[in-house]
Amino acid sequence: MDKLDSLIAESSAEFDIKPRTDMPAGIDGLCIGKTIIINANRSRTEQAQTLAEELSHQAVSVGNILNPNKMEHAKQELIARRRSFEQLVPLDKLVSAYWQSSTEFELAERLDVTVEYLFDVLDYYRERYGMVIVRDNTLINFANGIQIMKA
Repeated sequence: MDKLDSLIAESSAEFDIKPRTDMPAGIDGLCIGKTIIINANRSRTEQAQTLAEELSHQAVSVGNILNPNKMEHAKQELIARRRSFEQLVPLDKLVSAYWQSSTEFELAERLDVTVEYLFDVLDYYRERYGMVIVRDNTLINFANGIQIMKA
């Protein structure tokens, strides 16, 4: 079972997940009440990323937030996106996958996310924790991508 199947299984009791191939250009996902529509024209990895974000919207967003030019809409979008980062790539999972990967491309594959998403996650963690953090006797350096070593 891949990440998309897992997310669908975890959320299907509460939400109706509908992959659709007729989504408008530039729209990866949409929440309408308890229905979450995801763009089935994307890869399964991208669909999982979208579903995680749409599930986050269900938890934190209020009302129609389709206008990215409105500050409150952009803020809700950012909050949901960050929640999806922490759900799909929690810091401990990132560290664990790092030890089994030799490049950031392998790391993204091991985490079952796209490389672009991984870079967004790393940017988020850099913003949240700073360039370097020590956690559980492990030094995590976000200054140039990611480097991890035992402290």
